[in-house]
Amino acid sequence: MAIYRKGADPVALLASAERISGYSRELDAVRSHASQAVRDLRGQWGGGDLDAFVGSWPNADAGLAGCLSTFDSMALALRRNARAQHETSQGGGSPFEANPGSGAGNGSGHGGDRNPVNPTGDSDLGPYEKIGAISMADGDLEMTDIEQGQIGDCWLLAALGPIARDDPQFIRDHVTYDDSAGTYTVTLYDDGEAVQVTVDASVIENGARDPDGQPNYASIYEKAMASLRGGEYSDIDGGNSDDAFAAITGRETHSGGESSFDDIESNLKDGRLMAVGTEDDDAFWFWEDEVDDHRIVPNHAYMVDQVAEHDGQRMIHLVNPWGPDGGYLKDDDTQKVGDIWLTEKQYKENFDSTYSVSGKDG
Repeated sequence: MAIYRKGADPVALLASAERISGYSRELDAVRSHASQAVRDLRGQWGGGDLDAFVGSWPNADAGLAGCLSTFDSMALALRRNARAQHETSQGGGSPFEANPGSGAGNGSGHGGDRNPVNPTGDSDLGPYEKIGAISMADGDLEMTDIEQGQIGDCWLLAALGPIARDDPQFIRDHVTYDDSAGTYTVTLYDDGEAVQVTVDASVIENGARDPDGQPNYASIYEKAMASLRGGEYSDIDGGNSDDAFAAITGRETHSGGESSFDDIESNLKDGRLMAVGTEDDDAFWFWEDEVDDHRIVPNHAYMVDQVAEHDGQRMIHLVNPWGPDGGYLKDDDTQKVGDIWLTEKQYKENFDSTYSVSGKDG
């Protein structure tokens, strides 16, 4: 939803977003210092008087967390609107475009027939291959069973993987194979309303598959989403993972800025499923951040596995929808890894957005 009138200045919007992000960082630092001060008090002072003195802190901390979430959501919305405004006023060749094959841009889809038999794609995607029934066993419905192809739909796959890992039965309940008709029917959601999307039992050569190159649940969901969004694979080339979470589950979603480890871990413990987005490869505006770690794909969505102790440090484990072996960007000979552990500092240096939805226990 646009929050500025038509003709808004994208530079001004981005400047406002950066100011709000700055306020968020300052508030997060204050919150962290205050939490440490309360923890220190517990080591210096005991008894009922202490409990009465610090008893109000949990509610205050929750209020600060809510403010941080609001700031982050506002900043993200401003950046999205700035990008959309720039693309509207400038046309093609925008500096905001996502990298080919990354797909973390601002995709909106098109109208038209919602259930064509086969979505159309350019010649780089190759021909269609007829398939039968794919495996829907728990072991084949993991986030690590996804390998993105030549379609820029990381935003979709980074949401699909956590859903499948969390609740394989949900995937089985929402994907039906009809052997006699040679079709798959996938239940997706449009503004919370269930939509039955029927597609031919075939997959495009250079679309999403499993790490062994075999068609799997990601292949079917990718095809169904392209059908839902307009009938062309270009309709899913770029998007945001909160939209994918909503389209796959029909549930309310949340999006915001990078978030702290405390907030991410709290969301995971509450049963929420999460994806995160990286910064740009080459910041267009001087105040924008860009990816610092060459192992990480810019303008890309990753699946959140866990926040845990790793190598003696508190770290976050992220999974790349490119698959276990990762890959390479065009004109870049540095391998982008298939999964990565990062400290909180490293994470915040490379990621700028979070997306979440409630899981089966959330």
